Amino acid sequence: MNINRVFQFLLFGMLAVTAAAIDPPTGQVKLVEDLSIGGPDKDELFLWTGISVDRDGNIFFADALDCTVKKFSPDGRFLKKTGGKGKGPGEFEKTVGVVAAGEKVFAWDVYARTVQVFDRELVYQRTLPAAGTVGALDVLPDGRLVAAVRESTAIPSLLILSPTGVKLNRVILAASADPFLVDSVCLATDPSDGFYLGFLFSDRVEKRNGRGEPIWSKTPFGGRKASQESVAGLKVPSETCVQDLAVDQRGRLYVLGGGIAAHPGRDVLIFNPDGTAAGTFLLPEPSHSLYFDRQNRLYVSADNGVTMKRYRLVSGD
Repeated sequence: MNINRVFQFLLFGMLAVTAAAIDPPTGQVKLVEDLSIGGPDKDELFLWTGISVDRDGNIFFADALDCTVKKFSPDGRFLKKTGGKGKGPGEFEKTVGVVAAGEKVFAWDVYARTVQVFDRELVYQRTLPAAGTVGALDVLPDGRLVAAVRESTAIPSLLILSPTGVKLNRVILAASADPFLVDSVCLATDPSDGFYLGFLFSDRVEKRNGRGEPIWSKTPFGGRKASQESVAGLKVPSETCVQDLAVDQRGRLYVLGGGIAAHPGRDVLIFNPDGTAAGTFLLPEPSHSLYFDRQNRLYVSADNGVTMKRYRLVSGD
């Protein structure tokens, strides 16, 4: 069974997801909201499942429900959208991810075995073959792509690709006996080199170098197993572990907990680049996503994915 990230979000969207963090670890932190986009009574965002911010502060969303990629200005003004329901160039059946890097915007579909490339004005450029359905993708500092893909129902893999999509390296990510792993991976690149992996249905976070080789692995929530339930005779996870990852400009990793956390989905744990614990903090609302821009502002979801909130993290009493 191939469970994709949109299905996971819809399946677990009703789980409480709030979060917790301290930065620096020895002090208190306040989250000061400075931007909100969308809302239950608005039609700017319908169900955003991915976010990225370019070097100028423009905000890009992957919106799964209307199959688009949307661009907003740094102050939240809607600028443009592209895509729509379809299988042709620049179209999506269900948009699940977006990454803005340099002059390019990469976006991928829950079903297609491709990654589509746009410029920063959301003009379609080309389609890159992905050798499998894409569970997660990010761009390394040198421009290479790292993608978690399922090449078949039995071969979940991690691919390192050139900026033009040429396969440079392939790493088997999990045993074929785990049908949920790759489609539930989240990725966050290290600003120096390499990347982090987090697993929605396994209490595990890994740091890997630019070749995909493991550096360290952590069980941030004590190694607790996600409970399962039977659906149509198949055992599937009924709660989440690692909901999302984000890396700030100092290279620290932020882990958003899911249903197995002490406060279901509320805990955000911070790790230094060497894997040592650095603290925790709380989000004021449920979120399925974490993201930091170049100004170290934190972007999260609210209202089950129809709202985006941006916060500044400031020291407080």
